[in-house]
Amino acid sequence: MRPAITVPALLSSALCVLTSLGISQTRTPPATVITGTLLGADGAPMKLAHVQIWKGTRSTGATRSLVGADGRYAIATQYAGTLKVQFTGVDHYSATVPLLVARPATIVMDVRLKRYEFTDSLGRIKAIGDWNHFKSSTGRALVRQPDGRYTLDVAMDADTLAYQLVGLEKSGAGSINGPQTGRYAYDNGGGYHSVIPVKDGHATIVLDPSALVRVPGRLRVVFGDGSPFWARAYGLIHTCDIEQGAYDDSSSAAKERKDSVHFDWKPALHRRTVALARERNPLLRQLLLLQLWDATTAAATHDTGVARRVIAEIPPSSPWLSLLPNAVGSVDDALQLVYSRAKDPGEPSDTMYNRKVVDWYERIASANPDSGVKVQALDIAIWFARTLRDDARMNADYSRLLTDFPDDETTAWWKSQLAPDRVLRPGIPMPDFHFTALDDTTVTYNPASLAGKMYVLDFWASWCGPCRGEMKWLHAAHDSLASQGLEILSVSLDENADSARTFRRGEWKMPWLHAWAGGFDNPQVKKLEILAIPRAILIGSDGHILAADADLRGENLMPTLRRALQSAGRP
Repeated sequence: MRPAITVPALLSSALCVLTSLGISQTRTPPATVITGTLLGADGAPMKLAHVQIWKGTRSTGATRSLVGADGRYAIATQYAGTLKVQFTGVDHYSATVPLLVARPATIVMDVRLKRYEFTDSLGRIKAIGDWNHFKSSTGRALVRQPDGRYTLDVAMDADTLAYQLVGLEKSGAGSINGPQTGRYAYDNGGGYHSVIPVKDGHATIVLDPSALVRVPGRLRVVFGDGSPFWARAYGLIHTCDIEQGAYDDSSSAAKERKDSVHFDWKPALHRRTVALARERNPLLRQLLLLQLWDATTAAATHDTGVARRVIAEIPPSSPWLSLLPNAVGSVDDALQLVYSRAKDPGEPSDTMYNRKVVDWYERIASANPDSGVKVQALDIAIWFARTLRDDARMNADYSRLLTDFPDDETTAWWKSQLAPDRVLRPGIPMPDFHFTALDDTTVTYNPASLAGKMYVLDFWASWCGPCRGEMKWLHAAHDSLASQGLEILSVSLDENADSARTFRRGEWKMPWLHAWAGGFDNPQVKKLEILAIPRAILIGSDGHILAADADLRGENLMPTLRRALQSAGRP
């Protein structure tokens, strides 16, 4: 049992965190303190719980605080700007509350989390854990016993075994802690590991259906009297979350019925329209306008008037671009609706929408204080400038990304696409690689085995949505050009080779050469700077790279391949 921690002690602990960073308590600038209670769905403290503060959209550098055994917490930060406060607890869904902190303050939030909802299909549950590095693709199935329990025996050399269960949570979206445990440990992702002892080299994971509490409750967040703005903002956000949840449930039911979605967005549209007309706070008006636009998009009403308001009234500096998960994309959708049909005469690929998008994202990168939003904006601006073939603008935004965010993953990806010394660039010999055939481990594909052939080296995975989107183009290329000597070698980055094999038994047969790399950590994949997929490279019969990336995506694939074959003197 953890000892109870009083609020004064928690506040002192929060200040000690600052001291550990080398900041004297006596000279520390005023901090924002977030405090209150964090309880489970039944109103009681949870077995283990944490509160974390995330700065803006960044996924690193979080401040975390352990919740006391009595459910009380306090956490402090000197950061001013957009914050996300995440509440987590064993057996419960996590919850995130957005905040905008302009000056030091004390914010009181009392929270009750929603308990996990469990599936009725217990026979499909798998366990992941220390033995397989918590990879869902190689999870092991629990076996039903005569007494109705489900168990899994795991051989281990360590003293304890940490595990999670996949498929137990109703939506099946991820892994959660198991109900049987000796203790729990935070998993650094908003959930918890169950930790059980190992005896004589074995540990037994046990799932007892009778131990599952199937009373989920509901999420509750109550602000103290001194936070009327955030109480109002959270109320608006939470209401929209409930409406979105209702739509998602309707969509799931439609899939079960194999029917269209029956959901009426009219009440939500009316509520958001009325609330926007009545609201006077500028920031809350921005929030309501984005929510109204999201509802019109979901309802497919194509309201150009609302889209124009979004473009005009949501400034690039808006904190909601950081605090709302889809806000940046919402403005992009508005731009597309208003401008995408206006093409300039003589420039069919240079649409007004593309230019407006580049303008918009460059303004965000300059004006928004959130570094994560800046990176996202520069990423999209570079992409659209590249689509426009505006090299000067693309290079300017790329240089800014290199200068301001040299260590970001997005920067690394663009370096693999645009850096003068990138590994995969047209005109140079294809670097050496070795990938084992998907269906025959005795076969290895490499540049030597493909010498004298023109081939597309395609990196993909069955879980990758954009990869699936490329399938029709790849099949069209194979059907039309294989007879002219074109080969395709698809390298799967699925963690489990069976996932790629299963995919090929479905709609897309992929009747060409296949290899399996097992993920982005494969040394050959790293050497080729494959940081995202889909990614394709065209290699000529002389072993030199002819084209890569955007020239081999979607509608660009066939023209690029035909030009290469014609240049090679093939019909």
